[in-house]
Amino acid sequence: MNISFFNGASGLIASQEGMNIVSHNIANSNTVGFKASKSAFDDLLYTRMAVNSPEEPLVGHGVKFQDSRLIYKQGSVIQTGHTLDFGLMGDGLFALQLPDGSTQYTRNGAFDISIEGGTGYLVNASGYYVLDAQGRKIALTAGSQEGLFDLTDLKEKIGIYDFPNPYGLEQVSGNSFLKTDVSGEAVSVNNGAPANYDRKYQLVQYALEQSGVNLADEMVSVIVNQRAYQINARMVQTADELEQIVNNLR
Repeated sequence: MNISFFNGASGLIASQEGMNIVSHNIANSNTVGFKASKSAFDDLLYTRMAVNSPEEPLVGHGVKFQDSRLIYKQGSVIQTGHTLDFGLMGDGLFALQLPDGSTQYTRNGAFDISIEGGTGYLVNASGYYVLDAQGRKIALTAGSQEGLFDLTDLKEKIGIYDFPNPYGLEQVSGNSFLKTDVSGEAVSVNNGAPANYDRKYQLVQYALEQSGVNLADEMVSVIVNQRAYQINARMVQTADELEQIVNNLR
């Protein structure tokens, strides 16, 4: 009975973690360039470790939430008509330089201009610098009209980066990603990409990539996690009732 109680309790925790991932996906269904994640679960301790055959399979007690895995899926690209909007089709990410000098990557191409001492720099909505193919800030030159910048060749200045395994990127706040040991090092695909690099990308100006969340799939996941939570809650309740019966027999 204790085993069934712990199995149910671990299932409740895992189902709740899974629901948190689904909720995060649904909340970002309209976020530009967002990539959804899915839950991955694993078994807890096995009762008998030395067996694993059709006749004597491994029998575990409980489940745990292992991690969330990135669904690196292309979102639809829609026209916005805004000069500083850039949508990526295919592979690739934009590079952003944070105030501490570190680098993050994103698919959100809704950019703006930050004016510093008369010089304009291309930035994202959080004020982080957008980097070119050499990893430098993108400085904008003054245009023919006072107070305006020359944006004619801006598309060619923006750096596009890719990873050997983009599914291994770590998703962080601000709709951005960090490189990991699993993802490998970033490669500037429009400057010095390896000769064997054959992934395709297209940078579209006046457009933005929409969220890659599929609401139909997420609603199915909601139902699955809710049912799993209900079953595990019933298991905990039943185990508790059996314990009470045993105690009352004494």
